Amino acid sequence: MSIMKKLRISTPLKKIAVFSTSILVLIFIIDVFFPVDTSLSYATIIEARDGTVIHAYLAKDQQWRMQTRLDEITPELKKAILFKEDKHFYHHVGINPLALCRALKNNLFHLKRTSGASTITMQVARMLEPKPRTYIGKFIEMFRALQLEVHHSKDEVLQLYLNLVPYGSNIQGVKAASLLYFSKSPDQLSLAEITALSIIPNRPSSLVMGRDNALIVRERNKWLKRFREGGLFSVNIIDDAVAEPLNAFRHSAPQEAHQFSLRMKKELGGRGEVKTTIDSKAQLKAENITSEYMEQLKMHNINNASVLIVDNRTHEVVSYIGSSDFKDKSHFGQVDGVKATRSPGSTLKPLLYGMCFDKGLATPKMVMADVPISIKGYSPENYDRLFRGNVTTDYALRNSLNIPAVKLLELNGVNEFINTLTQAGFTSVYKKRKELGLSVILGGCGVRLDELTALYSSFANNGIYAPLKYTLSLPGAKDTFNTHNEVKILTMGANYMITHILSELHRPDLPNGYDQAQGIPKIAWKTGTSYGRKDAWSIGYNKKYTIGVWLGNFSGLGIQELSGANTATPLLFKLFNALDHDADNPWVEPPASLAFRLVCSETGKIPDEFCRNQVMDYYLPGISKNNICDHLKPNWLSADEKYSYCTSCLPPYGYKTKLMQNIEADLAAYFETQHIPYQKLPAHNLACSRMFSGKPPVITSLTNGMTYLIADKDEQKLQLACAAGTEVQKVYWYINNKHYATASPSQKLFFPVSTTTVKISCTDDKGRSANISVKVKFI
Repeated sequence: MSIMKKLRISTPLKKIAVFSTSILVLIFIIDVFFPVDTSLSYATIIEARDGTVIHAYLAKDQQWRMQTRLDEITPELKKAILFKEDKHFYHHVGINPLALCRALKNNLFHLKRTSGASTITMQVARMLEPKPRTYIGKFIEMFRALQLEVHHSKDEVLQLYLNLVPYGSNIQGVKAASLLYFSKSPDQLSLAEITALSIIPNRPSSLVMGRDNALIVRERNKWLKRFREGGLFSVNIIDDAVAEPLNAFRHSAPQEAHQFSLRMKKELGGRGEVKTTIDSKAQLKAENITSEYMEQLKMHNINNASVLIVDNRTHEVVSYIGSSDFKDKSHFGQVDGVKATRSPGSTLKPLLYGMCFDKGLATPKMVMADVPISIKGYSPENYDRLFRGNVTTDYALRNSLNIPAVKLLELNGVNEFINTLTQAGFTSVYKKRKELGLSVILGGCGVRLDELTALYSSFANNGIYAPLKYTLSLPGAKDTFNTHNEVKILTMGANYMITHILSELHRPDLPNGYDQAQGIPKIAWKTGTSYGRKDAWSIGYNKKYTIGVWLGNFSGLGIQELSGANTATPLLFKLFNALDHDADNPWVEPPASLAFRLVCSETGKIPDEFCRNQVMDYYLPGISKNNICDHLKPNWLSADEKYSYCTSCLPPYGYKTKLMQNIEADLAAYFETQHIPYQKLPAHNLACSRMFSGKPPVITSLTNGMTYLIADKDEQKLQLACAAGTEVQKVYWYINNKHYATASPSQKLFFPVSTTTVKISCTDDKGRSANISVKVKFI
């Protein structure tokens, strides 16, 4: 009997257990195969460093849905929402059984629907998957709520609610509402504003900010009184909130820093929220200064400007102006000038000079000849088409002379220079590297403003290049901009020499120099103007900032008045004076690797016994050359100074010794063509039969190995020209090993061409020869 009772008792229990297990298994299967999708499409918002939203873009579904971070959910916001919507949120599993029973009772016995049964979790489920308000829909909603509670924490569920709650029109979520109605982030809202926002989701169509503010205030104050009755906040806080007026209305979404924001959206838009390095105050100040300055230039048909400002201590971009007037469609104001590839003019020269200092190829006071040259058929000219004869290296850099720069690039090597630019992030140069030659130093390549500004920022950091930073570090976020590691492109010594040279440029706004200009930041800077006056650059730096300025027309139109020095530099000074005025900015100090020495002012070499004028020069011990100056040489002349002698033909008496200038051949040739008087060595003793060593003539009119096109061989001829030493009186020209003519070194000749291959020889009156071979193609 007892056994039968046990069987009867155990059978129902077993059925219940089996049924319960089956239900749990079914729930598990449904949860696995039909998970709740909490992935949302958020609006992309671009924030400045201080959290200010500078630009916002609609979500993919055209909703203003902005992701509210957990740290933006203040205790006041949480208390108000939970008190109003779900007091037991942290004590149920997504469903409140008591509230459900109360709602069911009202539905059955009072024949009316009542609110209050839906928990915050259930509301989230409904907003994620909107369904008709039926019993089946409610059951699915409850199941989804359970799923949410299983897979998400309470704070995450609350965050989802605050991101989805509707505020009318296409505004969803507390963050979008607080930004579009109050121009604030959620963590900056007052209690009155929080309460006002908390009541709108229940009646989004009848409580519209800006239209129904009086009604919203009445409803708000009702809830504030309930908060007081519930002891949610202190009486004083409640009273202040009740008294607070409501002047809110729907604002346009922030639309600042257009090009910068679009760049961030394209590169990092998947984050939803992009926190950048932009300093909102510096950005606004730079925009105002640039816009005001450009109003003056538009009268000269100069319509576009771009500015980039970098904090040298962190390599962070603090201001980014892609275009001075984004709305100027007639002048392509939507173009991002910071990313646009343009000719750099002379702005790459400081890097080249620094590399040459590091190789010992030059020092600041080394003298170079600024005279016409031809290197492999390339004959550069200076900006003003003038030549200045002998100049020091620092003078050549400060005055942006082209001839010395091309000479140094040939000594340094084009490929090595391009490799260094590539290491410093110049992507356009890298792409065109096989096509670039000596003209690259004069602007014969393409660069971007952000690339140039990063390069000059390395000059402010002891020659160490680091990629610019546009966003603040976020855990687990990949910054697609930082694709290069830090690279040492110059030693500290060479870098200091460059900075010292560039800081000595004359500032027209400071006629008496920095010493008498209180509060004006000291800077080093360089300008550049592209061929055709299409681009004007001015880039400056000190210990704190590097500022890059580009001016011109995005259309590519050249303007005669456009130049880096006269057009772009005044804006550079205005920006520095505004951003760094009265700042405590210590200037750079010479590093221990740098030393001083006296050099001859005529050559920049170590003085010999004949050097009377000496100057102080920086140099790198163990690297810089120690050549002895030879600008003056003792020469043996006849008593009447008509002839010169050598050791082979020096007579026992009847001669005199005279110190004479030792002038390079290219400088002597320039003096001859310009009819500039200079000290010439008399013709050598005609009776001497000695063959001389030394530099042979240099054929300057033709380039060895080049092919020349001849359309009419009866009319067209090739030119013969050379550069020879001052002691040379005559040169002898040979064409295909046959004597063609005898001429002075400065005389230019022309010869007809009849063969496709031509050998040209030039022999001076000292027996020294130069030979080249060229090809001719008749067309």
